[in-house]
Amino acid sequence: MNCCFENTLHYSSPGHGDWGVVRIGMLLPESVQLFVCPSACGRHGAIGAMRQGLKDRLFYLYVDQKDIVDGYDDLIPHAVEEVLAVLKKRPRAFYIFVSCLDDLLGTDHEALREKLGKMHPDIHFLTGHMNPISLGSKTPPPVSIQNNLYCGLAWNGAKDACVNSIGNLTAVARSSELYGFLEACGVPALRHISQYSTYDGYLEMGKSRANLVLGAAGRQAAEQMEERIGTPCLFLPATYLPEEIEENYRKLGAFLGCQGEPDFDLAACRRQAEEAVKEARTAVGALPIVIDATAVAQPFGLAKALLSWGFSVVRVECQECPAFDKGHLAWLEEYHPEVEIFQTEHHRAVLFDRRLPESLALGVEGAYLAGSRYVADLFNDEGNFGYDGIVRLMKILAAGAAAPTDLEALIGSYGLVV
Repeated sequence: MNCCFENTLHYSSPGHGDWGVVRIGMLLPESVQLFVCPSACGRHGAIGAMRQGLKDRLFYLYVDQKDIVDGYDDLIPHAVEEVLAVLKKRPRAFYIFVSCLDDLLGTDHEALREKLGKMHPDIHFLTGHMNPISLGSKTPPPVSIQNNLYCGLAWNGAKDACVNSIGNLTAVARSSELYGFLEACGVPALRHISQYSTYDGYLEMGKSRANLVLGAAGRQAAEQMEERIGTPCLFLPATYLPEEIEENYRKLGAFLGCQGEPDFDLAACRRQAEEAVKEARTAVGALPIVIDATAVAQPFGLAKALLSWGFSVVRVECQECPAFDKGHLAWLEEYHPEVEIFQTEHHRAVLFDRRLPESLALGVEGAYLAGSRYVADLFNDEGNFGYDGIVRLMKILAAGAAAPTDLEALIGSYGLVV
């Protein structure tokens, strides 16, 4: 096993993710976006928005060389007025995104937000960076956009008994036992930003008693909410290891102040997961499995789980190993050094010299880079949590192994563009 992650020139494949900053930002209800950037910088996001049905909420102010030299601070308020003039419905939130060159120009975003806020006090103005250069920083684009999603929440009164899920891009599947466990702990509802169609509705997330951070990119946003409005948070990334699921529920019960064991049968949920594993193991057989980090938050943890259950994992494809997954990587190094690690954004990926056509890839990017004929279609754990997450994952693996996949059509259905 070669676990040396090299920081080098990056390659981005057509299968790399389906949640860019545009789509994530659109989770904020009644919001629109204005990107201020050179035309070449906006092409990818604009085409992606059209293919994902979001173009009516996305606008561009293209700046040229003269604007860059002179500064474009004064152009932005005029562009905002033009956007508001053409919208059929007045937005409640207005994002202004700038590109990486803005870091060199030093636009005063705080002054800009203050000016726009005085002009339109009924609109919450936000500024963000579409800056891939910041990927190695403490606040890369996936983190900064999560911060923007929740910075508008405020609450000065009493908290209610509900809990938010933060960082996960889709709500936890309703089939998950998490909801029953929370109810047993006195939590009537698990709120997620995707459930709101109005800005006023979204604001009720500010009165929730706690935040469950189910996606790593939301940790900073949750910490800011804890500091700003006193909402405590607990980080529980999706895992498919039963012992970790059990420990997560123990942590969750303690975090919520449950006295003793909640009146909920987690053992029955674990048995259902074990049965699902047996069925999927039969369906997948000896088919080699490639795990893609765009599919799950902890690819090495999933590799450990699948190998423990008797699946044939041959490769993990990821650009780097997140801190909370490193213990699983160490386990693989010790017990399964034959598992290959493939850096998905390494410049040598374009050689396509390590193809595995007769494999089952969990994740679209993994399938594209390995040339897999079989694809288990999953992005960002997509609603999976707890024992139900295992059940859902096993069904996805079994379905992927059942027949070859038209990968080009699958990528097209996601609206992904190079």
